[in-house]
Amino acid sequence: MKNILTIICTIITLISYGQDTIYYDYDWNKVSSMDKANYYYINQQNLAASNKAIIIYYKSGQVKLEKNYSIDNNNQVLDGKSKEWYENGQLYKEIDYTKGKINGNVLIYWDNGKPKRIDTFENDQFITGKCIDSDGKEIIHYDYQKIPQFPGGNTELIQYLNKELKYPKKSRKEEVEGLVLVEFIVTKYGEISDIKIIKSINDELDEEAIRVVKKMQKWEPGIEDGVAVRRKFILPIKYKIGY
Repeated sequence: MKNILTIICTIITLISYGQDTIYYDYDWNKVSSMDKANYYYINQQNLAASNKAIIIYYKSGQVKLEKNYSIDNNNQVLDGKSKEWYENGQLYKEIDYTKGKINGNVLIYWDNGKPKRIDTFENDQFITGKCIDSDGKEIIHYDYQKIPQFPGGNTELIQYLNKELKYPKKSRKEEVEGLVLVEFIVTKYGEISDIKIIKSINDELDEEAIRVVKKMQKWEPGIEDGVAVRRKFILPIKYKIGY
């Protein structure tokens, strides 16, 4: 009877918690197997959970990062401490989040364990901080992060959209207007990938928005602690008929 109960409990656990391993290369592109991977993530799907910790490992099995999330307005957002480690096990980064915003400390360490950055934020706004070299000497402070941007900034981006975006004939004739939100990844090399629509008007206008984003030149990548990083970006594209 004990063995039967153990089997039943195991089956229930497997039903409640799906498990899937996802592999990533050095640039965080998904790959098909551990042989091609630099990192991996074991996805344990608990459908009832409103809070979730995501742990990603180096290929060696050492924890690379741990991030905590909660649900806010049906969106999963960073909430609590987010930590990252060097492959040797030394803590690299520790950041405090509240409902998706940096709220507290941003602590960065050199691989020798000495502090590299000690910053304080409130609601994503920098308050105070200092940067330190690997010998322990304070240096000129530089921004922790910069978002990706179109070459030349928002002014050039608006000019590009005004020039390249074509109002599809059918939607124009039917006077269909609105806002499309296009989400994409800017890689650390400035390339655009993983384009998708997260707020739609209709297929015709959505496809035109995707076409224009695909045609873009390389962006200036996002920066984190002085290093180019892969970052998600959401671009609003507004269709409005002018007379």
